[in-house]
Amino acid sequence: MTQIITSTQNQYVKQARSLAQKKFRQQTGLFLVEGANLLKDMPTGVQVEYVLATQKRLDEAEKFFSTSSEDMAENAVFSTRAHVYAVSDDVMEYVADTVSPYGICAVCKMPKNEFAMPCGNALLLDGVSDPGNLGTIFRTAAACGFCDIYLLDTADIYSPKVVRATLGTLFKVRACQIDEEQAISLCKSTSSAVLDMDGENILENKPKAPILFISGNEAHGVRDSLVKNAKKIYSLPMQNDVESLNVAVATAVAMYQSI
Repeated sequence: MTQIITSTQNQYVKQARSLAQKKFRQQTGLFLVEGANLLKDMPTGVQVEYVLATQKRLDEAEKFFSTSSEDMAENAVFSTRAHVYAVSDDVMEYVADTVSPYGICAVCKMPKNEFAMPCGNALLLDGVSDPGNLGTIFRTAAACGFCDIYLLDTADIYSPKVVRATLGTLFKVRACQIDEEQAISLCKSTSSAVLDMDGENILENKPKAPILFISGNEAHGVRDSLVKNAKKIYSLPMQNDVESLNVAVATAVAMYQSI
């Protein structure tokens, strides 16, 4: 009979719960992935440390990760096997970040992506702070075949809200944290283009690939040092006295215009 963890003081439960906080994600290099859809979309190369699943979802979780039998392990979705721990519904609600958790959480290692020049179309996100915007940008970048996303002072992409908002596409592009010096280097070394209201109409001046689009903070836009060193500035035409678009929408339009 499967032993079910019912205590929130269990070491695995406590660690999984702690990953809601950035400082513990940074200390451990781990983050939490919730729900079957996200797990199905994760590449097989993502290293899963362990899995928590409710009794209702236990069979489903074991199909992904189980080490309990050779037959199940051979059919597992992930090449790296991970132990699946059964937990009570109360424990799952304690660990999960969602209001109505699906019943499966995986503790995963963050990929280590070193700074390098892009291998194709790419994005540089300067201070994008809203998790929903980040998630939308990641999804659109993956859909448009953008290979690299550089992150300068953005929201933490491994926070539960951003991970959910990406709908699995977090793992389908190469994301790299950078500093301002590296960002300026990217601007100088690539066909870089800031997205701003004072630039060329992007619908009338189709960008040539490969390109590095630079999108800025929701309130303050792109910092001056990047605007100064970028090769171009593109804007989207506005009608009806609309002054600006959401950063995720504007970035999406620009990406589709470049492919």
